[in-house]
Amino acid sequence: MKQYIQNTIIFFVSIIYVSCSKQPVITDLLQTDFTVQQNEKYCSRIYSKDIYPNPWSKRAHIVNVAYDVDVIRKWSKSTRSLMLAASRNSPARVIFPLQYSKGVVSFDCAALGTGRLTIQLLSPAKKEILGQLVPAPMPFKTVRYGINKNISNARLVMEYYSDSKDPAYCFIANAFVKHRDNDLKKTNVVFISVDALRADAVHCIDPKYNITPNMDAIAADGVAFTKHFVVANWTRPSTVAMLASMYGSSTGINIYYFQVSNQEKNYFYNESGALPLPVLFKRYGYLTRSIGNNAFILDHTGMGVDLGFDDLSEYERQWEDTMDIAAEAIEWITAHKDKPFFLFINFNAPHNAYIPPPEYLEPLRKSIKHVHPWFRRYLGEVAYTDDYIGRVVSALKKLNLYDNTIIVVTTDHGEVFNKAHEHSPYTDKKSIFTHGQTLYDEELHVPLIIKLPKNIFKSFATVPCQVRNIDIAPTVCELSGIPVPDSYQGKTLMGFIEGKEMQDRPLYSEGRMMYAVRIDNFKYVEKFYGFGIKPHHWGGAHVDEYYELYDVNQDPDELHNIVAVDTKKAFEMQQKLCALRFKQPENILYAKRDVKGSIRVSEGFFYTAESSGVVKKISRQQYAFTLKKGQRLVFSTIPSRTACYIQTDGNVVLWGYSGTALPETGGMYVFDTTQPMLHKMPDEAALRLFPDELIVWSKPQKGGIQKVSESVAISNDMNTLLKQWGYIQNGGAR
Repeated sequence: MKQYIQNTIIFFVSIIYVSCSKQPVITDLLQTDFTVQQNEKYCSRIYSKDIYPNPWSKRAHIVNVAYDVDVIRKWSKSTRSLMLAASRNSPARVIFPLQYSKGVVSFDCAALGTGRLTIQLLSPAKKEILGQLVPAPMPFKTVRYGINKNISNARLVMEYYSDSKDPAYCFIANAFVKHRDNDLKKTNVVFISVDALRADAVHCIDPKYNITPNMDAIAADGVAFTKHFVVANWTRPSTVAMLASMYGSSTGINIYYFQVSNQEKNYFYNESGALPLPVLFKRYGYLTRSIGNNAFILDHTGMGVDLGFDDLSEYERQWEDTMDIAAEAIEWITAHKDKPFFLFINFNAPHNAYIPPPEYLEPLRKSIKHVHPWFRRYLGEVAYTDDYIGRVVSALKKLNLYDNTIIVVTTDHGEVFNKAHEHSPYTDKKSIFTHGQTLYDEELHVPLIIKLPKNIFKSFATVPCQVRNIDIAPTVCELSGIPVPDSYQGKTLMGFIEGKEMQDRPLYSEGRMMYAVRIDNFKYVEKFYGFGIKPHHWGGAHVDEYYELYDVNQDPDELHNIVAVDTKKAFEMQQKLCALRFKQPENILYAKRDVKGSIRVSEGFFYTAESSGVVKKISRQQYAFTLKKGQRLVFSTIPSRTACYIQTDGNVVLWGYSGTALPETGGMYVFDTTQPMLHKMPDEAALRLFPDELIVWSKPQKGGIQKVSESVAISNDMNTLLKQWGYIQNGGAR
C-alpha cells in the first residue's frame, strides 16, 4: 500500500463539452409529447404482476412488461413500453410529433392477442404508409423503416387493429428516429458491478493475487480508488446507493428484510426524491439498459425496486450467467453503437456459491496456496469474471467506442472469510462465506475503478483516500456533463481525480440491526434495532446493546474490540456516528409557561430527544422533561410517525399547532404525529396568539424509518434464489 501511495500520480483534467448542431442525433419517441387514442377501459384489464404501470412515467400508457426469454437459461426481461389496447370495433392510435422526420424509425414490438399495426407518416401535404405488420407474442422483435426526407409538421402515427371483439394489446418499446450519423455522440457509460468483490481480490487495488489483468487495464486508463467503501452491506441498499447516491434509510425501503411492500415502493418512487442514474440519463437522451443477475432491481420480483432502465435482462444461474451476461452485453453494444447509452452490467460471480469453471480454478491451485479452499474458489470466480469483463472491453475497442466511454468497475459489497468473524453478534447468524451480517472491512472495503473518457484522460492515478459508493453517481454525472441532482447525498470524486482533494471522507454505513462510522482509521459499530422487524422489531423498552471499536491502522483484520479499553475514543466515535447517521422527522414541544411532564411512545422508541431545558431518559420509550417558558423539546421517533402520549403537571393544556386542544386518554394527551394537519413549520406571530400553555407540532420533513403495515410474501422461485445466493440461512423469506 505504501508503494501505491508513493506512486500516486496527481493530475488535472478539464472536461470538454462538445456542442452539437440543433438537429438531434436521435429522437426518443416515448419522450416526446405524444398522444394516445384508445378505449381506456381495456387497459386496466391487462394489469398484473408482470404488466404494470411504469413507476417513473407520469403517462398512464407507459408500462413495464416482464417476460421469460429462455426458461432453461433462466433468462427473463423487463421492458418499458407504450401499451396500445384495441378491439375489432375500437382501434388504438398513437401520434408522435416529429421535429425532424428524415432518418430511420426503429422500435421493438410485441403483442398479446392478434392484431395488425400500421405505421404511417402524416403531414398537411402528404400521407405515406411506412409499413404494416402483425406483432408476434413475446419476446420483442425490432423493426425499422426509412424516411427519406424532412417533411414539415410531420407526425408519425401507429394504429393498432384487433382481429377479435376481445381486446388485444400491442407493446411498443425502444422507439427512436435516428436522424444522422452519430459523429458528435455523447459520452457513453458502462457501469459494471461485480457482486461480492473484495478489495484484496483486485490487483490494482491491493496487489496480492495478480488475477485481474483486465480490471487492472481499465484502471490504467483512469483512476483506481484503493480505499473505497460501501455504505450498506448487502445488495439492494448498496445498489441504490451507487446508482442513486442515497442511503438506504432515506429511500423508504426497509434495510432489514427482502420483501418490498407497495407502501415502501410508493414512498421510494413518489416521495423520497430518488433519481437513479438511468432515470436521469434517460432525460438527457441516453438509452438505458441493465444486463445482469440482480433481482433486487426488479419491481415485479417482490423484493426489488425499479431503477428506471428502458430494458432490463435478468439471469439467475449460479455461474453460467457470467458468460450469458457478457455475451448479451456485447451483442447489445454492437446493436446500439450509434446511440448514446448508459449500460449497467451486474455480474453475480464471485457471489456465494463459489463454483468457478475448472480452467480458472486449476491455475490457482498452484499459484495461490495457504488459503482456505473456499477462498481459492472465490478467487477463481474473480478471475473468471475478470476474463469476461475483458471481452466486453475488447468489444468496445473493436467498435471504436472505448475512447468515448466512461467505465465504472465496482461492487455492492464484499464477502467475509475471516474465521474470527464467523458469527454475527448483531443478527445472531452465520456471517462467514457470506455478507450482510456484519460491518467489518471484509464487507465494506471494495474496489472502485473509473476509466475516463479519452479527451480528459492524462495518466493513470491511484487515490489512497477514503471515499464512499454514494459518491459514484455524482462523479458519473459530472464526467458526462449532466447537473448533479439535489437529492444526491454523495459528492463528486472529481476533486480527487483532479488532485485538489486529498482528505479521507467520513464513512457512515448501515446494515441489518447495525450501523457504523469509519473516520481517521477508527471503526465504531453499534447494534441498532431501528432497521429490524419482528421478532426483533423496534426492540421494545429494553434491548441487548452491543458495540465495537477498532483501530484499523493497528488492527486491520478487526480482531481486537477495544470499546471497553479506550472509552474516550469510543464516546468520541459514538458522537460522530450520531452526527452522521440518518435523520428522522422532528417533532417540537414548545412551552409558553413553565411546565414539567413526561412523554412516551407505546410503539417503537425515541431516536433523539434534545432540549435547552431538562430532559431525562427513563427508557427507550419514555422521557421526563422540565421546560421553562420559551424552551422547546425537540424529539424524533422510530417509526417516524407514531402516537406519542404526553402528561403534564399542574393541569397544563396541550395544544396542537392546528389550533385545537389535543385529545386526552387516561390522563394523557395524545399527539398523533401521523396527522397531516400537524405537519407545518411554526409562524412566530401565530404562536403568540396561543394561550400560555404547551404547543406541539411536527416538522414537514420527508424520509426516515417508517412503519410498514403491509405483509408481503415472495414467490417460491424468489425464495429458492435467495437460498441459492446464501441470503436465507434459516426458513423462508416471509
